[in-house]
Amino acid sequence: MRNINELLNAGTMAQIEKLKENEHKDGFDSLDIIDTYMRLFDEVLELGEELFDNFGMADIMKLKEKPDYVSVRRESADVANFAHMIVLNCVKKSDAAKNLDFEIRG
Repeated sequence: MRNINELLNAGTMAQIEKLKENEHKDGFDSLDIIDTYMRLFDEVLELGEELFDNFGMADIMKLKEKPDYVSVRRESADVANFAHMIVLNCVKKSDAAKNLDFEIRG
């Protein structure tokens, strides 16, 4: 059975850490959906680099004895944050998205 709370708690903590770390940067409220998507795409590429570097997907000779899970976690949080920025943009600009109500069942 999937543990939704464990997934969301782990992801949320990593996301909050990255958002706090980047508080000195411009806010995300000014980005439109396409700009946010382009930033998301860049973050996905950075996550791919971390995965390749740590797990030898690009070059088996690069495989580390001890993968840097902290770096992979951090890049994953960046990807999630930009995806959430797109969700927020949709909610702010769409009455239909604002009115969606989902019940999470554990």
